[in-house]
Amino acid sequence: MPSGGYREGSGRPRGSLNKTTLEQSHRLSELAKTHTEDALMALVDVARNGRTDAARVAAANSLLDRGYGKPIAIKSSEPEPFAPTVIEIRAPDLV
Repeated sequence: MPSGGYREGSGRPRGSLNKTTLEQSHRLSELAKTHTEDALMALVDVARNGRTDAARVAAANSLLDRGYGKPIAIKSSEPEPFAPTVIEIRAPDLV
């Protein structure tokens, strides 16, 4: 008998609803919101005093995501044209 992978009749049937109700989801959300300030302060503490750069960056990104929303990716079919910057350097007037 093979193990792993898809097996006939396994898992939740298609179209069946989750066992949690909409009311339970709202209740969990409200409970989580009561701890928002503590959670944000913990993220700020890690962003400032985290032991590793990775921890500080992850905390900072989480704070930014919550404050401004996650950035969205904009897909473009054409690459942006390369526009070189031209800098003109002139010698000072010696009069």
